[in-house]
Amino acid sequence: SKVTELLRSSGINAEYGQSNLSVMKGFKDLPSEEKPKARCYLSLCLVFALLFVIFLVFNLMFFPVVFQIIVNSQVILKDGTLSYAQWVSPTPPVYKIITMYNITNPDNVTLGGEPHVSPLGPYYFREYRNKTHITLHNASLHFNQMKWYEFDSNKTNEGRSQHLDPARDNFTTINIAYMGIAYNLSLANSELGMAVADAIANTTGEQTLLMTRSVEEVLFGFEDRLLKELSLFMHGLPTTVQIIQNMSRSDLTETSVVDSGASNVSLLGQYTEWQGYKALPWWGSDQARTINGTEGIFFKPGISKEETLSVWTDDMYRSVIMEFDGEETRKSLETYKYKAPAYSMLNAKSNPINAGFYSFGPDGLLNLTSVVNAPIMISKPSFLDGAEWLNDEVKGLPQANSSSMDTNVWIEPLTGCLVDALKQIQVNIMISSWNYTSIVFKELRQEARYIPIALVQETGGMDEDLLARFKAKVFTPRAIMVAVLWSVMGVCALCSVAFLAVLLTYLNKDRAPDRAPIIPAQEKY
Repeated sequence: SKVTELLRSSGINAEYGQSNLSVMKGFKDLPSEEKPKARCYLSLCLVFALLFVIFLVFNLMFFPVVFQIIVNSQVILKDGTLSYAQWVSPTPPVYKIITMYNITNPDNVTLGGEPHVSPLGPYYFREYRNKTHITLHNASLHFNQMKWYEFDSNKTNEGRSQHLDPARDNFTTINIAYMGIAYNLSLANSELGMAVADAIANTTGEQTLLMTRSVEEVLFGFEDRLLKELSLFMHGLPTTVQIIQNMSRSDLTETSVVDSGASNVSLLGQYTEWQGYKALPWWGSDQARTINGTEGIFFKPGISKEETLSVWTDDMYRSVIMEFDGEETRKSLETYKYKAPAYSMLNAKSNPINAGFYSFGPDGLLNLTSVVNAPIMISKPSFLDGAEWLNDEVKGLPQANSSSMDTNVWIEPLTGCLVDALKQIQVNIMISSWNYTSIVFKELRQEARYIPIALVQETGGMDEDLLARFKAKVFTPRAIMVAVLWSVMGVCALCSVAFLAVLLTYLNKDRAPDRAPIIPAQEKY
């Protein structure tokens, strides 16, 4: 070793196994007037060696814990932290990217045949969120939220020869309102209700299986004539059909409550109330009715690979689970990748938890019927992780591919902050004859068929500006602290070795002729 060579160059025998003498014997034989100086060298050597060991133990065992505590204090939701500012109003752009499915063989579908669909889009809508009326009660943050969407024509039409405009582009899909009325009246087995509904549908021109509307209308809402007429007899019946709620900039949701993480950082960002609900009334079990999960912008710091994460999803009126799916470098950060597991899409027979969400149909479908009062089902794109026949019965859908069609989030594990995200869901509607008396349903089969209406993708995460601020607040200080610790350890190690070398040289130096060296020089061969 270098230390051994250094000692040898000083005339000291570093091969202690070949010497019968020791440093302690050297001290014993040292003249009394020289012992204080030797003790000083030895003390300094031991002090620096001890400091090296202390800093090494701290660096390996305690520094990660201490730094995690520091990070925890910076990510909780309190005014002044980076997490709080992003929670109130996210600065990186969030986009909903929507593709509508146009039914290209409407006559065949009306006669009960397989639907053929072609994609229309994608359309890019910038999502804006802003929380207001924020108040802190103990460790809970109460707030109202504004959320709205604005069409981004530039991103939508970039590189396109044919201009897309959601306000002018029409497509054909299933008549959602009529299907909802038929489904609910069939369940109630109300022949009188069926007769009244069909009479009104006939007079309003809504007694059709299909409808042709603009993309904007189906996405963000239109007043349905059939529902409007029926609302005269059925008070409280919603008259608007929409897939996504698009609020104005002045509209506010009801009060929601999340945990700030101040008392328990593992609860950071977890919903405890959502838009006035402490429990979700649409679902059929206590577990399903429980409100949990974060907004998805961040999670608790210090997440592990074994943890299952919950994300609250407004579009589905419930939380969804995410499980670890590997480590990836994303936007120059080391991240944990999480995905929605396949078993979360199983029906109640295979996954009993989903009984509380009324998932009694085929695998791969999440039932929203109890929420929207229409037979709307959510799936992964192209019915990924669902029954194979679902995709086979719709012509025009791409083949399911888990690598490109799943919902994924990439999280920096130390802070729990979202680095990148891609949420993907497919909105479908169920059609069947349902023993409904209308002539519209005479040609439909009794077995349910599931027809896609739209593919909704959502992107999010850190942009370059937020990424730079994030690194400056978290990783740059950590890198500096680690560099300082290792530098101090290096200095301690060098000083300890240097004083040991000085000590051994001092013990071996030539003295009066009548005295032999305390530690004999190495023999020469």
